[in-house]
Amino acid sequence: MLDANMIVHQKLKPLIIGRSKNPRCFKDAKSLEVGYDFNKKSWMTSEIGEKWVQKLDKCMIAECRKIALVFDNCPTHPKEINPKLKNVTVLYLQPNTTSKLLSMDQGVIKNFKIHYRKRIVRKVITALESNQSMPKINLRESTSEISKAWNYDVTDRTIRKSFAKAGFFVSNENSASTEDEDDNPLEELF
Repeated sequence: MLDANMIVHQKLKPLIIGRSKNPRCFKDAKSLEVGYDFNKKSWMTSEIGEKWVQKLDKCMIAECRKIALVFDNCPTHPKEINPKLKNVTVLYLQPNTTSKLLSMDQGVIKNFKIHYRKRIVRKVITALESNQSMPKINLRESTSEISKAWNYDVTDRTIRKSFAKAGFFVSNENSASTEDEDDNPLEELF
C-alpha cells in the first residue's frame, strides 16, 4: 500500500503484507524501510487497514497535524474506523468513482511498479553481465527495492500531477508544466 499527501510533504512508508509473522529474512534486521503485516494469503484485510489507520493517527498526533484520508469502497478497507481517531478524518468515496478520484490510481501506483520492476531487472542484468548466477530476491531484498523505488524514483512531481488529475489542487501551486519525466522510465534500460 502506498500513500502520500497532496503537496508531497510526506510519503508514508509503503505497507507490505506477507504470509509469515516473522520472516527468516528479517531475522537480523534492526528496522525495516517499509511497514510490514501478515496473514495467510498475503492480502489486505480490513483489520490490517484499521491497524494502519490507527498507527497513522498516532503519528499525526505526535506531529500535531490533522489530515483527511480518502478511501474507496473496497471491501478490504476498514469500514468501522475507530471513532476515537483524533487527527485523522476518514472519507469514503461513492461506489464506481474510484478510478477517477483516487490520486494514487491516477498514475502513482503504475509509476511505482515500473520503477520497482526496473530495479529488479537491473539486478538480473547486472548478474548476467558479470557471469553470476541468477540473483535470488527474497522478501528482505524486495522490501529494500520497494523502499528505494518509492522514496527515490517516484517523484514529487508525479504525485502532484496525480492529485491534480483526480481533481485535487492547492490554491497557490503553479501547475504550468504537464509533461512528466517519469512517463517512460524503462527507456533507460535499452
